[in-house]
Amino acid sequence: MINILYLHAGAEMYGSDKVLLQLVTKLNKKKFRPIVLLPEHGILENKLKENNVKVSIIPYPILRREYLTFHGILNYIFNYFKYGFRLKKYVQDKNIDLIHINTIAVLEGVFLKLFTTVPVVWHIHEILTNPKFIYRLTSYLVGKFSDIVIAISNATKENLVNSGFVPESKVKIVYNGIDLSQNLQVTNLRNHLNIKKTDIVIGHVGRINAWKGQNDFLEASIPVMIRHPNVHILFSGNPYKGQEWREKNLLNRINALHDLKTRIHYLGYEKRIDKVFETIDIFVSCSTRPEPFSLVTIEAMKHYKPVIAYDQGGPSEIIRNGYSGILVPFLNVNSLSEAIESLVNDPNKVVLYGINSRRIIKNNFSEVTFVKNIEIIYDRMIS
Repeated sequence: MINILYLHAGAEMYGSDKVLLQLVTKLNKKKFRPIVLLPEHGILENKLKENNVKVSIIPYPILRREYLTFHGILNYIFNYFKYGFRLKKYVQDKNIDLIHINTIAVLEGVFLKLFTTVPVVWHIHEILTNPKFIYRLTSYLVGKFSDIVIAISNATKENLVNSGFVPESKVKIVYNGIDLSQNLQVTNLRNHLNIKKTDIVIGHVGRINAWKGQNDFLEASIPVMIRHPNVHILFSGNPYKGQEWREKNLLNRINALHDLKTRIHYLGYEKRIDKVFETIDIFVSCSTRPEPFSLVTIEAMKHYKPVIAYDQGGPSEIIRNGYSGILVPFLNVNSLSEAIESLVNDPNKVVLYGINSRRIIKNNFSEVTFVKNIEIIYDRMIS
């Protein structure tokens, strides 16, 4: 039995959290024994326990912008070494055969590569560009202190390789996958939100942060809502701890739209995200920085939804323009608005694109393929 230790950056249920949960629950348990370490308690911890995955909490520091001050850096360094030695002891006590670092923000992978003999696979879910120093530093550390790097898209791989610090030969692309066996016959939220069956709902799902594009989505949707009184828009997502002000700012913008706000629905974090996708007719992904993959895009496509997205990063690799959705020029809010309205005006195309979306997911982004590709990497590393 191969003992694999997973170190992750949090305990919520967004993109990389879901990917980790999916991976460790679907691994071949006759061959691999997953052991997960998290830096905090949360929803992900509970989900792992529900699936009988061994999980422990060690509050090792995660690289966040809050540390990018003089005192923050000192605090980070102190905790990095304090918990680094605890992690080293954990690796030795549990007879770990392989270490899987999940996200670039978990720099403890460097410590474990230096102070243990266990091979390290670093699973990158991010595209970093700024600050330049952080981009170059993290790329150097990933390239220097890993045996294999897994990138979740070609865009993610290019970002790493273009830094000059990560050899292309070390990077393997493994697209995220999704479980297609789940029953889609779930109760939607239309009655709860007082939305008619004949109304059109445009949805956005994602963490409320500096770059997931909620403001672009709102700005692009307003002209469409003004011209089409049957159009509603829906937001689902919440901010990081300490960034609740972003949520407040978004709600203030919504509340200022007096004539439209009854058709703008803010859900916050929705535990049953499938209910959100069954509620909407069209999904919009408009991140204002390059998107490493966009798990929510394939989740929407699984639910037979057409996707409108900025033509960048992961969405450009997932969506077939004019077949399963519409790709518009990056950061062009007017084009985004025009694309939304074009589908609002063509319900037959919404249905056709939705069918094609599901077909793309079935053929290219299945959970089975995702897990199998990761297992192949593990086998090669151990051998």
